[in-house]
Amino acid sequence: MSTSVKQATWAIDPIHSTIRFDAKYLLITSVSGWFREFEGTVVSGQDGFCNSEINLTIYVNSLTTGNDERDNHLRSPDFFDARQFPMIQFRSTAVNTKQEKQLEVTGILTVKGVEHPFTFTANFLGKCGDPLGNTKAAFDMDAVLNRKDFNITWNQLFDKNGLLLSDEVRVHCDLQLLKLS
Repeated sequence: MSTSVKQATWAIDPIHSTIRFDAKYLLITSVSGWFREFEGTVVSGQDGFCNSEINLTIYVNSLTTGNDERDNHLRSPDFFDARQFPMIQFRSTAVNTKQEKQLEVTGILTVKGVEHPFTFTANFLGKCGDPLGNTKAAFDMDAVLNRKDFNITWNQLFDKNGLLLSDEVRVHCDLQLLKLS
C-alpha cells in the first residue's frame, strides 16, 4: 500500500503583499519602486514550508516609482524592456530550513530573458485564520542582486563624481499567502 504526502496549495494574496526594490541614485540616496501586479503559488507539505515548490510572476508594466518619466525609462530597453520581456519570473529549485522560522530559498530568477541562480532567506512570520475563515501565512524577505547579471547595464557618468546608478539593487517582499487546498 503506497502512502502519499499531503500537500497544501497557497496563492500569493496581492492585496496584502508588496514587492519593492531600491537602488542608489547618485550613489548616495535610494530610489524605491514597487511592482503592483504579480501572482504566485506555493505548494507545501501540510506541516510546513520546507521542500515547497514556489512560482512567482511579476508583471514589469506594473512598475511604479511615483515618477512617470522615471517609470517609463525603467520600462524601456535601457532597463527592463517591458515590451519584449513583460514578466519577471522566479521558480524555486530547493527550499530548506535555515533556522527556526527561516527558510533558505534557492531557485532561478529570470529577468529580461536572462536566467540566473538566486538564493534568499524567507522569514516565516506566522499562520492564522482571517475574518472570512481563510487560512493565511506570511513571510518577508530581503535580498540583494546585481542588475548587470540580468543585462540591465544602462548608466551615466556625471560630473567628476562617478556613476548615476548603483549596480546593486535591494529587493524587499512582504508576502501573505492564501491557502487554497
